[in-house]
Amino acid sequence: MILLIAPYAKMKQLADSVIPNYDVQINSIIGDLGSAMDSARQAAAEGSIIVSRGGTAKLIHDTLGVDVIEIGISQYELLRILKPYIHTKKRIAVVGFRSLTDPAEKLCHILGISVVALPVDHESEISAQIQTLSRMNIDCLIGDMIAIRSAKGISADLHLIESDIDAITEALDKAAVVARSIWLRRESDLKIRAVFNTVQEGIISVDRNGIIDQINSKAGEMMRSPNLRGKSMNTIISDLDLPQMVRESRDSFGKVVEANGNRAVANFTPIVLHGKPEGAVIVLQEVGKIQDLEKKVRKQLFAKGLIAKHHFEDVVTDAPSMKECLAVARQYALTTSNIVIYGETGTGKELIAQGIHNESPAREGPFVAINCGALPPSLLESELFGYVEGAFTGAVKGGKAGLFELAHGGTIFLDEINELDFQLQSKLLRVLQEREVMRIGDTKIIPVSVRVIAASNVMLREEVEKGRFRKDLFYRLNVLDLKIPPLRQRKEDILALFRHFCMECAVRSNSNTTVSIPKKLAQHLMDYSWPGNVRELENAAEKYMVLRRLLNEDQSADIVRDALRDGKQNVLSMDNTSMGNTPLLSKGTLIEIERRIIHLIFEEEGCNVSRTARRLGIDRQTLRKKLGDTAIR
Repeated sequence: MILLIAPYAKMKQLADSVIPNYDVQINSIIGDLGSAMDSARQAAAEGSIIVSRGGTAKLIHDTLGVDVIEIGISQYELLRILKPYIHTKKRIAVVGFRSLTDPAEKLCHILGISVVALPVDHESEISAQIQTLSRMNIDCLIGDMIAIRSAKGISADLHLIESDIDAITEALDKAAVVARSIWLRRESDLKIRAVFNTVQEGIISVDRNGIIDQINSKAGEMMRSPNLRGKSMNTIISDLDLPQMVRESRDSFGKVVEANGNRAVANFTPIVLHGKPEGAVIVLQEVGKIQDLEKKVRKQLFAKGLIAKHHFEDVVTDAPSMKECLAVARQYALTTSNIVIYGETGTGKELIAQGIHNESPAREGPFVAINCGALPPSLLESELFGYVEGAFTGAVKGGKAGLFELAHGGTIFLDEINELDFQLQSKLLRVLQEREVMRIGDTKIIPVSVRVIAASNVMLREEVEKGRFRKDLFYRLNVLDLKIPPLRQRKEDILALFRHFCMECAVRSNSNTTVSIPKKLAQHLMDYSWPGNVRELENAAEKYMVLRRLLNEDQSADIVRDALRDGKQNVLSMDNTSMGNTPLLSKGTLIEIERRIIHLIFEEEGCNVSRTARRLGIDRQTLRKKLGDTAIR
């Protein structure tokens, strides 16, 4: 707001006539010298801009210590008053504050008018100057409001010098510019203050002596006291020598401190102005929230592909032995202990591990899996523990986080743990004991909180007895153990699993066909020993579904039957079965068998692409790709 204090009524009337032209709030009142002080004092307390003239403006400035935009005198009005005295012998006196006497004296000299200028710096001096004038031979007195009021006993022409509308407008223009500038600055300050108080970190600024001058609401909450301004920061956080750190312009990051009973991480940054330390900013973060944020960040950055997709409900079983295994696994999931899952290849050890993770307290964390037997020891070490830039030739720029780091707050699944190199067993043992890892080529320790689920297709105790596995690592890992029965010991699951895998294959191929298992095939499925367990059964089901699209149900079943009879999973053979008079298949991979069948059907259909594609249930373009361009004339 702008407050215009007019020493006389006419000025207020002129001001009121132009105030509507402004887009800022302007109030006007009549007040002269002391009578204006109460209004000026209230306006100053509210942060308003004050506009006034002459002695009133000076009094407000001197008394309240605030800047006042002064309304100047009207040069036109002054010239109008002085015009009759040009080329005369009459003497003129000018009495008032210097904002009036200085320009009037200069103009009189320019016009050749004899003038006596009696400036005052305070209203109390007016009376003495008027007394001085009474002893002079003065024809005309020019002055402001207080001078004219005090000179009524003098026998001279009295002229009140006024400010015209141009002078008032000029002063209001300046005030409006200042008002808009202040408003914008206050809006900016409010936004900064809002940001200051919205962030979830505690922010404190101190001066060069460590005295708090600014503190946001979060910091007040963490310190359990919102009124800390003016207090020494050292009384709150005693283990930070702030004055010394300010003098040395020394920063500090990641220091764990105690602040009124709250553990927080403090980051200290000095404030340097014109090369001199003037204070510092301290940012406080609650330790618990940093830990939660770290978990979320890790999950967001690395969760793609590092999640457990399966649950216990995904396990298809009717076998009592498998149901008992799942019941034990569910109990294990409620703990945080390390687990070793034993089972033959293809029994579903990782599926069970994922189920344990998804029902564990670490279910919100990542699930990281790695096959310890699939990588050479040197590469496996870098995958498990990570490395820093330049640790070895070919190291990725910036280094790489290890799987234990990525699994922080979650579960790491170490498949085929029995294949782990003996040297790496020692490093793994240290991680399990100390709950910390060190990247290859680094000297820094990285704390990790990870549950380890290991899997082995041989009994680790036997590996320990043979000297292939460290005894101390065995006891660290084998806190809980779980044995998954092989498929040959749970015959109840064979047909149910085969049908389940067939349906999954049908869904992937967008086929709505119902799945039936011929009796002969069912008998062979039940009689087979399944050395590859569930994985082998899944592959057999997929081959059966693929062949069903090319052959009839019985022929597909015969192929799967003969493959099982031979005990081979990736090589299929048939007797000299024929389709019409043409030999159907010979030994070969599934892709080779598919190609031969397609060519046979293509020949049966007279090499007609459309009829062959229709019979096979595929489009013409797919058929052309499978046949090859040379087969199509």
